[in-house]
Amino acid sequence: MTQSKVLAELQELNLNYLLLVQKLVTEDRDAAIFRLKIDEDLADLIAEMSVKDLTLLARQPQSWLRPCVDATNTLKEILSNSRAPSMRETHLAMLMASASA
Repeated sequence: MTQSKVLAELQELNLNYLLLVQKLVTEDRDAAIFRLKIDEDLADLIAEMSVKDLTLLARQPQSWLRPCVDATNTLKEILSNSRAPSMRETHLAMLMASASA
């Protein structure tokens, strides 16, 4: 895959993500703030942004997405635990909810 194709895909991903964030914030602001781990000021800013502004942000050569889980070992343990597979979703939700922004 060429560098320009990777950049184009990253920019498309950024725009889709930013549009989704804006939709989440406008539909349920409090849930979006919690789920996305953003502060109120950023939520307000994104909600008010035009598509032109979102596109400008999306064109940056860096990803707007980032993993919210820093506890790699804990994540590995949850995913590989064969004793309680029915609890994986609960444990993953707890891990993600406790992750810092």
